[in-house]
Formats: sequence, C-alpha cells, structure tokens
Amino acid sequence: MTMPVEQTDELPFTQDLMNKILIETAGSPGADYRVLSYYVTGAPLGQTVRKTAREVAGAIGVTEGTASKSIKRLLNGGWLEVVYAVAGVNFYRVGPRVLDLLDEQEDQPLATVSHLPVRPADYGDA
Repeated sequence: MTMPVEQTDELPFTQDLMNKILIETAGSPGADYRVLSYYVTGAPLGQTVRKTAREVAGAIGVTEGTASKSIKRLLNGGWLEVVYAVAGVNFYRVGPRVLDLLDEQEDQPLATVSHLPVRPADYGDA
C-alpha cells in the first residue's frame, strides 16, 4: 500500500465554493451532489476523507449502491480522486474540478466598497 502525500495547507472552504459546486452539478443526479458535499465537508478541503463508501452512504441516507454509482460518476467527472486503497477499499478526496472552482473563487475581489452620499445635515449642528 502506498500512501500519497497529503496537502499540508488547509484550503479555504467557503459558502461561495459550495454554491459553485451546486450550480456546476445541477444536471447530475441529486445523490451525486450529496456524496460530493460529504467529501467536500468530511475533512479539511483537499484532505482524504477516511470513510468507506458504505459509511458515506449511511451518513447521507442513501444505499451503498447509490453511493458507489455516484462516486464512480464523480470520479469520471473529475469531482473526486482516489488517494489510496486498503485491501481493495478506495479512499477519496476532492478532485481537480473542485479545486478549479476554488481557483476561480480566488480571482474574485474580497469586497467592494460603495460610498453613500452624506448630506451636511447628517453631521448635526457643529
């Protein structure tokens, strides 16, 4: 068994990232979004989720077969990637497609500032 190197820096998990994932997976079966959401939130972003497909299925309330089919679709779509296997059981983390959405997120400004007009009366009598 070969253990790959884990990412040491925790990647930023945000509401914006989950929103982008929701929008990007809109045409997929609902179970795919639920499974992917588990992998996005089941460990620090970019780290291996150390749960079997059976455990993931139980946690999100789907059958093991449904979870396995979703995992296969998510792997094929680049949403998940296999990190390692132990006795034929694969363990996963988010794939490059999620990380690409994270990169898009970093290109966005953190905030915008708008100045409101101030009337002299707003300052009171000086």
